[in-house]
Amino acid sequence: MRKSLLFASLIPVAFSLFISGCKKNAVPQEPPVQEEETYELPEPSDLIEEKLIPSVVLSSSAGLNLLGRDNRMHRMKTLSLGDSFEAVQVNGLYNPLNLYDEKENPETYIQVLFDNVDFWIFENYIAKNAVSAIIVSPVNGLRTGTVVGLSLEEKPESVSETDAESDSETAEEKVKIFWFDKGQNKVVDGLVESDKVSTYTDDIRMAEIIEKLKTTTRATPRNELFRKAEKLNASPNMKRMLDAQKTETLSYDYQEVLKTMPGARYIVNVEELNTVDQSKDPFKN
Repeated sequence: MRKSLLFASLIPVAFSLFISGCKKNAVPQEPPVQEEETYELPEPSDLIEEKLIPSVVLSSSAGLNLLGRDNRMHRMKTLSLGDSFEAVQVNGLYNPLNLYDEKENPETYIQVLFDNVDFWIFENYIAKNAVSAIIVSPVNGLRTGTVVGLSLEEKPESVSETDAESDSETAEEKVKIFWFDKGQNKVVDGLVESDKVSTYTDDIRMAEIIEKLKTTTRATPRNELFRKAEKLNASPNMKRMLDAQKTETLSYDYQEVLKTMPGARYIVNVEELNTVDQSKDPFKN
């Protein structure tokens, strides 16, 4: 009886020794190889490339707008001639938005960036891919001092390869500019001689001062504008335009005005009153 009990107790021990021996003699197995995940690169056409294109305002009617819930543009800021901003271009194309005015005329706005804020601007009022410039000598019907946009294109689109080869010197001397055509109510472009246009900052600032002088009549603010202009090193043409603003002309026929004044005791000789020779008495009994 004790022998059978002893044999029964030895069976689990022998079985465990057999299993451990098998483990020692077993060939180690390598861990299963995990398949690497592969990612497909998107096609070039699926990539979104955004660029910011330098642009210029060429109409005093231009403004920065936001699209409202009423599907209409609401002006947030009015811009001045020559103001710069950046037009948004996605995959080589500008981002347009077509709306219709009260007369059902189509209007195209494009997305722009101004002071790091997104706005919409009327496309007819701007020059894209251009920098602010000034006309320094009359050309193409444009007066000296007109604010224009100078194209940043390496080669004007309107000049063909044949024309460039046949007259390379003339083609190199010309540049593409943009200006606002009031008759067409939109920005147009054309080629002009490079010496007719200036991107010089002092020329542009001088033109701004001249425009202000045209609408400023009081002596004190006019003198302040002239003092600012004297600090600029502008081109000779712009300086001549400034000198022209120094010549003041009588805007009224004062002699006729005085005749209509009731009870006037004196007849004033306006021409003598404005002479340098103050020894003359302009008043007569």
